[in-house]
Amino acid sequence: MAKKKYALLISPSAKSAYFADYVAVAKAELKFVLGLDKCKLEKKGDLEFFIISAQESQLIQALSLSFVMGAFEKTTAGLIPVDHSPHLRFHSDFVFGSKYKGKTNEHLTKLLINLGLSCVKDTGKESIKLLDPMCGRGTTLMWALRYGMNCRGIERETSVLPEIRQHLKKWCKLHKQKHSLKEGFVTKANKKQSGKFIELTLPKKNDDPELKAQIICGDTREADTLLNEEKFHIIASDLPYGVQHTTQDGKRNPIETLNECAYSWKKCLKPNGYIVLAYNKYIPKREAVIDAFTSVGMSHVPFEAPHRMSESIVRDIVIFTH
Repeated sequence: MAKKKYALLISPSAKSAYFADYVAVAKAELKFVLGLDKCKLEKKGDLEFFIISAQESQLIQALSLSFVMGAFEKTTAGLIPVDHSPHLRFHSDFVFGSKYKGKTNEHLTKLLINLGLSCVKDTGKESIKLLDPMCGRGTTLMWALRYGMNCRGIERETSVLPEIRQHLKKWCKLHKQKHSLKEGFVTKANKKQSGKFIELTLPKKNDDPELKAQIICGDTREADTLLNEEKFHIIASDLPYGVQHTTQDGKRNPIETLNECAYSWKKCLKPNGYIVLAYNKYIPKREAVIDAFTSVGMSHVPFEAPHRMSESIVRDIVIFTH
């Protein structure tokens, strides 16, 4: 199939996610996900575009990139809007609708999932499953559901469950979305609420299958036990930054927790599965993160997308596989 020239419109909100480094991050995502290392940045007034040469199938995939707001075919007559859109389930405010302090940036989360999906290729007829072992209020899980993936998450704070339940019930009522919510314990019920979960089920609709998302309160270092040794194709998470957040032991540097998590997370991964993590490259250092996972027998997949968030935070991404 012949290639055409397309203009990918860069989203203003993606610029806010990646700050001054948004061009470099976008190029890194383009190259890793689509294999396109040739692109040209063009400006039209206040709008910015990446000009790429791609097949139509690549364009459809490009529309799901974390920085893309829309796409146009570049012709001699000008920019013509393309009549395509990514197949995402549910309205965008399923992910973007709730705002709270410390929320993982929605574009970053989408980037993590895109990286994982580009690595996980041959699953046969098996639907892809995702785990976020430090899920907070579930931004990663909400994206996974929009992508059509069943997913589970682990979070240490029991207070998140009623907040998540409130958001889900409000959203489903607003959009008249059929659903069911279930609560219980994956372990024996206890006063500390460890093992307590909330599970959302979204029924099958047309050709889209039924989807489930479950968030469990517990210690992520015991992920394989909490999840009853269930296996996942993708593990994706935005790790504590060591500045706004602390670890489960109240420490600023999350590397000790990562060292304890690495083996348990590896046990939750399917063969040829991938772990995609965002972290503050100041705390811990990149080499320390890589060592934590390679020391348990995992392989590091080359990818970097550093972008400065503040004086004390430069966020970056690492990828691992079996």
